[in-house]
Amino acid sequence: MRLDERLPDSVPVGRKRYRLDLDFRNVLGFMRELGRDELMPAAREYRALRCIMRRPPRDTGPVLAAVRELLFPARETAPPQKRLTDFEQDADLIRAAFLQEYGLNLWRDRLHWFEFSALLSALPEGSRYSDVLGIRARPMPKATKYNAEERQWLARAKEACKLRLSDADQARAYEEGVRNVFAVLKSLAKPKERDSDAGSGPV
Repeated sequence: MRLDERLPDSVPVGRKRYRLDLDFRNVLGFMRELGRDELMPAAREYRALRCIMRRPPRDTGPVLAAVRELLFPARETAPPQKRLTDFEQDADLIRAAFLQEYGLNLWRDRLHWFEFSALLSALPEGSRYSDVLGIRARPMPKATKYNAEERQWLARAKEACKLRLSDADQARAYEEGVRNVFAVLKSLAKPKERDSDAGSGPV
């Protein structure tokens, strides 16, 4: 956002403009409802919009698309990044970091999602939250005869700080693992097929 822009509180869809309450708590609820795979898509979308607006329209699709574009604009050029934080698992660390660095009490203070996001991404080193992110992001160094203690410490620290997968995340990871196994098996089978075809012709 430019410095002269106001914090958004609505989205235009067609000829209508829908008012939104984009306090960070509401947006976190919005994301949480969208991730509830046990709900039917229509119910999931309605419940998500209900977190940030009083009366969601019957046709939730266009409004949901507009809200997503506002809150999470697509960045096609940005490479995918490793997931380093979870708003539920790291909630207390984030609250402590905001209180320590900005004097903001996230238990009580209202904060627009854009303000929350900007302050979260700008947290300096020195908080426990920043330390945990650094541990999660730090690559494990290659083993040498000099760094055994460092590798042991980092392995223990990563285990203590690792993100716990939800049931939905575990299911998606399992499905992705199965697809990867099939892809590997398929790639290994192709050379054998070519070899067998080459050997079946006349000598």
